[in-house]
Amino acid sequence: MASSFNIDFPGSANEFVVNANKAIQTKGGIFEGNHEAGNFSLKTLIGAVKGTYKIVPNTGSQTKIAVTITQKPMLVPISKIQEVISQYF
Repeated sequence: MASSFNIDFPGSANEFVVNANKAIQTKGGIFEGNHEAGNFSLKTLIGAVKGTYKIVPNTGSQTKIAVTITQKPMLVPISKIQEVISQYF
């Protein structure tokens, strides 16, 4: 079952893409997307985490990212996934 949450990124959508791409690839994951939407996947010791993101139109200095987790290890709560993903983004 998919779970969704929002992340506030302190920069532009383009900066988000650069930072997220670098962070996820550094951890051995895959990041594909642009300043509008994309997907990502990461392998963990207990299973894969996969998801999508979409940039929410915003007029402020922060960029709101809508994240949907489409696959996660069954034993890991979505709150922990959100905490870790927020660090990448």
